[in-house]
Amino acid sequence: MRNFTIAAILFLLVNSMAYSAPGDTTWLTAFDQDYHNWATVNYTSVTFPDTSNHYEKILMKYTIGCPAAGCDPWDRLGWVKLYTDTATGEGFEIARIVTPYNIVGGGYPGTCTFWIDVTDYMPLFHDTQILGNYIESWIGGSRGWLSTIKFAFIEGDLYYKPFKVVNLWQDHYVVYGDTANPHESHLEPMNIPIDGQTAMVKARMITTGHGQGNTNNAAEFSSKYHSLVVNTDSVVHNLWRTDCSVNPCSPQGGTYTYSRAGWCPGASVIPWDNDVTSLVTPGGFSVVDYNIQPYENFCRPTNPNCVSGVTCPDCNYNYNGHTEPAWNVEGQLIFYRLNPMIGINNNQSTLPKAFKLDQNYPNPFNPVTKIKYELNRYSHITLKVFSADGSEIAVLVDSEMKNGIYEAEWDAEDQPSGVYFYKLSADGFTETKKMVLIK
Repeated sequence: MRNFTIAAILFLLVNSMAYSAPGDTTWLTAFDQDYHNWATVNYTSVTFPDTSNHYEKILMKYTIGCPAAGCDPWDRLGWVKLYTDTATGEGFEIARIVTPYNIVGGGYPGTCTFWIDVTDYMPLFHDTQILGNYIESWIGGSRGWLSTIKFAFIEGDLYYKPFKVVNLWQDHYVVYGDTANPHESHLEPMNIPIDGQTAMVKARMITTGHGQGNTNNAAEFSSKYHSLVVNTDSVVHNLWRTDCSVNPCSPQGGTYTYSRAGWCPGASVIPWDNDVTSLVTPGGFSVVDYNIQPYENFCRPTNPNCVSGVTCPDCNYNYNGHTEPAWNVEGQLIFYRLNPMIGINNNQSTLPKAFKLDQNYPNPFNPVTKIKYELNRYSHITLKVFSADGSEIAVLVDSEMKNGIYEAEWDAEDQPSGVYFYKLSADGFTETKKMVLIK
């Protein structure tokens, strides 16, 4: 018994010394001023740190700039992929971006940086892997793009720890609106095994629409509904970006301010994520399907009723103002299990069963009060205080937090007596309560 105790103590000492403090960051450079032209994939070997323990977030810092000859001044699709087989192209897309229009001169930024959260791909980041970096540039000459990609591994522990990523649909060119080539034939239902140790499942869709000058100006400039079906339940999403005018690469030339189907020039593509834990059964199988709003492009060369200059400005694709509508689709399931490194959170009987916001105490108060709230899963949360007229007075919490029971404090020393409201927002949940300050 004595030997076992000594061994256990030594194990804890060794592991505690090797574990850096929460928030400490390890940086890794994958690509440095990587030159892109002629739409080729650039590859590199990357040796990742051990992600089996003690990382709570992994961020990708993607910086894009111009070679000496100048940038490609058009919006081009780009992505970063972790390859399992470079010969067949098999692998996992971990990020997607679209390059900006002109960003040089005239008060333009010159370079642009995108911060992309890639924590969900933690189970892929181990040992030495092949990364592919791609920008679909066809500008010719010596112009193009330079990209630098770095990873930040931030110390800490996740309660729900990703342990597996499963690809669903990987089709970079799903034609839209051609009855002879329906998009449904490229996005057929898939029967996916659900690992028995699964505690949470996220379905991720990365879809962008391209092509213009067609019926309804699809697919780039046409707002369409997309739906994800898991077994018999479905969730619906309007694939449309309305924030292009304030993207991280502003200002720039061209029509970058216009809304688009799932992307903006000079921005990373935001995945459509869905928590589908309640829709699957660990140890069983689930059928996953992806549907796109029905649509027919009448301005296409395969439409016998299309007459250029009559029914449509042009029935033929000219790869300038009239290009074939298509979707670039990437689907993934991300599986999580409970992390044994999270101390008391292992006791399921103590975990909150739902999001909850309690009444502050004391109430009425002067000038300090406490606000308790409960989180039933890892979430980005905000806790804010508002005056009676709706003006925001204070932000008490604005961060990602593990599930658990928490307490915030508000000191209203500099506020007048009166009625105030406090609001908790977390992963689709919102609740507001009233409190009274009496001085």
